Amino acid sequence: MIRYVFDPKKMNYDALERKQLIVKKYLRGYDIEQWSDMFIENDNKRSFNHSKRTVLRHEIISFSPEDNKLLSRDMLKDFAKYYLKHRSVKSLGVCGVHYDEAIHIHFIISGVGIDSKSTRISRNEFKSFKIKLQEFQQEKYPQLSHSIVEHSKKKV
Repeated sequence: MIRYVFDPKKMNYDALERKQLIVKKYLRGYDIEQWSDMFIENDNKRSFNHSKRTVLRHEIISFSPEDNKLLSRDMLKDFAKYYLKHRSVKSLGVCGVHYDEAIHIHFIISGVGIDSKSTRISRNEFKSFKIKLQEFQQEKYPQLSHSIVEHSKKKV
């Protein structure tokens, strides 16, 4: 998964003069092999071991293609930092931006935190986080109007 997310072909987009953007939390250096080792080493410290444990979480936030030209490197970095800071406070995390038809950010988050406890959150906690992320976007970047997802709506 780490090799896929940080494939240089996916992270550069010359047409818009976009360069690689990587944001990380609790990880050292920029060698993806070392990151893999750090995630494994962190997972080995978990307080409860079982066969169906989650070692890594892969999450993505995506923006509408209509907003591509509005998205600056600083904005993408701001979204990435917000996500890593608020999604799971004690998780190792790293993300990379892919510049496809729709710009999106891939997040890799550890299944166990630096405190050796699971970073799993419930559906309601994740929904609450998505609503906070949506509010952050609307407050700080209202110009990204095509990329708003109404997470607070109830399903019909």
